[in-house]
Amino acid sequence: MPALVPELVHAAMEPSTSPSDLLRQALVVARRLAVPELTDWISRELNGYDSDEVPDYRRIKGQLMAENPRRGPIPFFVPPDIAAPLSDFEMRQSVPELMQLVQSTNNVCCYYFPFEVEHMLMQQMRKGNGVAMRPVLMIHVVQIQGVIEKVKTRVLEWALDLEAKGVLGEGMTFTPQEKQTVQEQHYHFGDVSGSQIQIGSNGSNQTQTQTGGDTAALSALIDVLREVIQQGSLEVEAREELQAELVTLQAQAASPKPKRAIIKATAGSIKAVLENAAGGVLSAKVLPYLTALL
Repeated sequence: MPALVPELVHAAMEPSTSPSDLLRQALVVARRLAVPELTDWISRELNGYDSDEVPDYRRIKGQLMAENPRRGPIPFFVPPDIAAPLSDFEMRQSVPELMQLVQSTNNVCCYYFPFEVEHMLMQQMRKGNGVAMRPVLMIHVVQIQGVIEKVKTRVLEWALDLEAKGVLGEGMTFTPQEKQTVQEQHYHFGDVSGSQIQIGSNGSNQTQTQTGGDTAALSALIDVLREVIQQGSLEVEAREELQAELVTLQAQAASPKPKRAIIKATAGSIKAVLENAAGGVLSAKVLPYLTALL
């Protein structure tokens, strides 16, 4: 009977292997080896990232464009501090969905913004040339293909690591010794802090950190929020609420393991306070960073 791991290596190296089939094959290996970290990662790749934080390789940079009725998508100017967080895109679709996108799209995929962001960007256009067109974020198909290829590479790296340790799965099963060998390792497939699989011994101190766009957006939001509070244009109650939320954000920014759920909830609370405040405090400068964190 064939061995599970060599078959997985062969499948990962074979160009004709469907990425979805490769992940299902890897899921069998992970389940039979009782490795929950890998089972969870493979399940998210097969089913999509709903509320979970996405790994680094699923964070890509899109291109801000405007839909011109006559000429099609065209570039438009947005201040860098607004464009940067809005250009960061988290690819949350499952691998099967990404494959369908690649197959059904010629060159680019277009993603639209929430109403409030769209409204803000259209106001920026009116200030620039007096004409407002619907903004769109364009993602090139090659970027989506890159995400799929990185998933396949991670599976291959893991399978090769198993082979190197003598974990083969002869007869479609794993021996107690093979399972013990794997249990002594700690794999981080979904780490947001690295581009490749991280492998270490059990109990090793490996952490997940916020990266790229989230870190920049969090830092910028803290700075802008300080300015809003110091201006003194808010009512006392709103200012006190924002001060409390600012303390929470500062604590998360200083933490070695910032919690995305806490940051997201805090950003939502700040947005609600500013929307209810008089004087249009929720400015174009603040909104992109809130959006990036939400």
